[in-house]
Amino acid sequence: MPGCAACEELALRRDRARAAFDGSAVTDANVLLRQHQRDEHGGESTGRRIFRYVPYTIVQDASAQPEYEASCVSGEEEDCGAGSGPCQAPGEVEEWQRRHTQETRHLRYRRSFADYAVLERQG
Repeated sequence: MPGCAACEELALRRDRARAAFDGSAVTDANVLLRQHQRDEHGGESTGRRIFRYVPYTIVQDASAQPEYEASCVSGEEEDCGAGSGPCQAPGEVEEWQRRHTQETRHLRYRRSFADYAVLERQG
């Protein structure tokens, strides 16, 4: 509860326990915080909750186009640094690589693929 010194102290205790990776102290602080909130702020009447596992599948978002990109990492002292920029198909990136190789004789590239993913609830 905003403005409650006890709530703030217990939340601070929990944050310090998390920072110290002390799971037992985190649990203790959570229990004390819930008890305080129930007793002083009229929270839940029962301390029990039921959590159910809900399975999800991660799939590529069909509404967003994936992006392909390449950058030249050839060079004696340092990478060339030239890049294709974002492209909508891998063939566009390959064509950029061919042209860049023809112009510079560079042969080494770092390629990237990026897409958007969504979680879909199963069942």
